[in-house]
Amino acid sequence: MITKKLPGWLLSALLSAPLCLPALVATAAQHDQVVAERTLAVEVEGLNGDLPGELADNIRAFLAIERMKGETAPMASRLQYLHRQAEEQIRTALQPFGYYLPTIKTELIDQPNQWLARYQVDPGEQVRLENINIAVTGEAETDPQFMLALADNKLQKGQTLRHSDYETLKSRLQSLASERGYYEAVLSRQQLLINPELNQADIELVLESGPRYRIGAVNFSDAPVGDALLSRYVPFKEGDPVSSGRLLELQRGLTESDYFSRVEVQPSWDKAVDNVVPIDVDLEANKRTAYRFGAGYGTDTGARLSASVNRRWINSRGHSFTGLTQLSEVESTAAVQYNIPGEKPQTDSYSARLAWETELTDTTDSEILTLGLLWKKQLGPWQRLLSIDWEQERFTLDDEASSTSFLIPGMRWSTTNTDNPLNPTRGYRLSLELDAASQVLLSEADFVQAQAKGKHVLTLNNRTRLLTRAEIGVTAMDNFDLMPSSHRFFAGGDNSVRGYDYKELGPVGTNGDVVGGRYLLVGSAEVDYLVAESWRVAAFYDVGNSLDSLSEPLQNGVGVGVRWQSPIGPVRVDLAKPLEESGFRIHFTLGPDL
Repeated sequence: MITKKLPGWLLSALLSAPLCLPALVATAAQHDQVVAERTLAVEVEGLNGDLPGELADNIRAFLAIERMKGETAPMASRLQYLHRQAEEQIRTALQPFGYYLPTIKTELIDQPNQWLARYQVDPGEQVRLENINIAVTGEAETDPQFMLALADNKLQKGQTLRHSDYETLKSRLQSLASERGYYEAVLSRQQLLINPELNQADIELVLESGPRYRIGAVNFSDAPVGDALLSRYVPFKEGDPVSSGRLLELQRGLTESDYFSRVEVQPSWDKAVDNVVPIDVDLEANKRTAYRFGAGYGTDTGARLSASVNRRWINSRGHSFTGLTQLSEVESTAAVQYNIPGEKPQTDSYSARLAWETELTDTTDSEILTLGLLWKKQLGPWQRLLSIDWEQERFTLDDEASSTSFLIPGMRWSTTNTDNPLNPTRGYRLSLELDAASQVLLSEADFVQAQAKGKHVLTLNNRTRLLTRAEIGVTAMDNFDLMPSSHRFFAGGDNSVRGYDYKELGPVGTNGDVVGGRYLLVGSAEVDYLVAESWRVAAFYDVGNSLDSLSEPLQNGVGVGVRWQSPIGPVRVDLAKPLEESGFRIHFTLGPDL
């Protein structure tokens, strides 16, 4: 056996290595501990000037290191890895805007209290479009909607490239094909070729539409109402081109009819013959009878309870029946109504109603029995309601009891336009009413009465809205003493001039009680401000009165309020002061702004 003696320096190194290793590990751990205790700052800026905001925002969205900004820095090895990835991530973030040759300077700076990752970017010159081939073939080639889409697109020779414009046009062509019945449509060629060295891009985009399919028979599943009624919900004719918008209109109309709990409208493409496709409508009946109970409170009406029954269909023709009872400290109602669908049942109907109403306030005490007929019809954006009511009313005004009978033909027009019915940022509501009576037609006196109401919501900035409303009423009648209390104008209350009690404003009788007037003028302006999610504060000014002469003075009220946007609409609490009187009044209301 031959042995060799190790050199002394090597033996010393081997013996000392185990002693040094823990020290090295400890030093590395201490270093990582120091790094971990510092925060990370990230800067993205232009290399030769300001970097456009949309570019900086997209770069930050792509940068993985950006997500740790402001937090405790990771270990040094992890931090270096993220920093090395940054340049490629920045290049990727710039490409959707057409920048393919950027100049990027990256730095990772070890500062006493933090790590600073700095990225300076010069996006360079934007790629421009050169060769463009965009076309639609097949039957859609002469379709006006496709011709408009091609004419409006932003992909033109010489224009700077933005990937979003290319994707938008692709999506629009595909959506149009789906919406307009081109079931076999395909993008046969779709490519975006970019040459960064020449700073140019070529586009080829071709949609082969194939034939346009037509609507065949509409087949309804079993339903509690007959096909004669269901067919009146169909907004198209057999042979019309397939349109997803019209199919959705059919589905929406049947859903809102209240006959069904589920509605599905689908073309049966697998059953199409000669490009004619049948439409299958799958229906699931709702519960035939619905009951509803409620409770609430308003400063005008006090506490109130309500109960209703809705017989959704009585027969196969879709006739329905509703009954309502509502009790409150001020107003109580019991009413029944029989409804018949019209020619366009989504919006048109005929009804017969019987109602009993009472009202008891500081100024009026009345009881009304009404028997009437109604015809509701949609005319463009306006809903029109024609009615004829026989009203028998017993009432007491100024301590004098009276009883009247009137046959009153009436007309109502109303329209609403808003972006959100429960929480509008813009919109308006208008309504016009006209009533009349004549001694020739079973009435005790002649009169004509007109009333106009309007509300408007306007957003001033991200947090502030302006809400305005106005109401005007006019009565033409020789002997106004014969006018029943329900057709006289009063002002004051939650939805009138706040600061005054319900129906507190108007002409007074010999005993000093308010007896109502011939005319009504009310206006309001309110500004509300969003202070937190679902919460607003408001300030308002109301003006108005009920008058016998337009020369009489108007009353004024000012105040502040709080608004909570509940799931069923805004809840309002107002503190209002009448300017002509002392004291304050609290108003509480629930309901939509329009």
